[in-house]
Amino acid sequence: MNRILSISDVNFYRSHHYLHAKQVIPQHLLDLGRSIISRWVDELINEWAEKGLIDDKLPDLDFQHRLVTLWNAAGRPKYMRSPRRDIVGPDMYSFLANPRLLDLAADLLGTDELSAHGIFNCRLKLPDQKWTDTPWHQDAQYYRDAENVHVVSIWIPLQKVTEHNSCLQVGPDLFTDTLLSGHDDEETGFLGLSKEDAGRLRPISVEMDPGDALCFTQLLPHRALPNRSDAVRWSMDIRYEATPNATLSGKAQGFVARSPIAPDSVEKYHQWERKWGNIPRGSY
Repeated sequence: MNRILSISDVNFYRSHHYLHAKQVIPQHLLDLGRSIISRWVDELINEWAEKGLIDDKLPDLDFQHRLVTLWNAAGRPKYMRSPRRDIVGPDMYSFLANPRLLDLAADLLGTDELSAHGIFNCRLKLPDQKWTDTPWHQDAQYYRDAENVHVVSIWIPLQKVTEHNSCLQVGPDLFTDTLLSGHDDEETGFLGLSKEDAGRLRPISVEMDPGDALCFTQLLPHRALPNRSDAVRWSMDIRYEATPNATLSGKAQGFVARSPIAPDSVEKYHQWERKWGNIPRGSY
């Protein structure tokens, strides 16, 4: 195991169920994340152009502003707020199987027998758009077989994030040992905490720089603040679990990513890709 975190970092995570890990994500991985997202953005923009919603695709506009500028020009059409199936490919596999991320997950899970969880997200938060504001929730509300299984989420912003442009807030010290019933948020349709339970939390805003990662357990309440800037807020969130007790929801579209004990069990890209064969593009 190549240790990324200090013992005090791991102890903080175990006590509070989250950790702001600073400067643990290398630049080449951030670049890969941007490449994955940019390819999907190009597909979305091409779709708008084919529908006649825009005339100019603005290919030279910067990463932060191109999508929001064209979204406004197209009349603010609805789009997939968290693409998953559409970003499955060799680059996404390389992202999930990145040794640095596996080292980070190993520190937090306490094992090198690691599986990449099949639920991951590319998040694009455009300004002035309520339906992409994720309310207070626990990740395990989306995969309830992880109620008693440690699944670590790693949230990676691709630019500086603050309270102004939609950093995450965490609500430690409440509900971190209890999986609450999921409530549908009326404004966004996302699953989350009831208003009563959310009102008991003491939010902590986690402002981050590129290269930072926010790591948290499947039971930690968290949410994303609104994006009040004029640019898109981009992020990737991925998950890992220990292979010996991996959940069915994690294994369904996940893969064994590291195994010193049984190296032949590590799944290659073509094996992972087959798990998505019956899932159509456009699926969440």
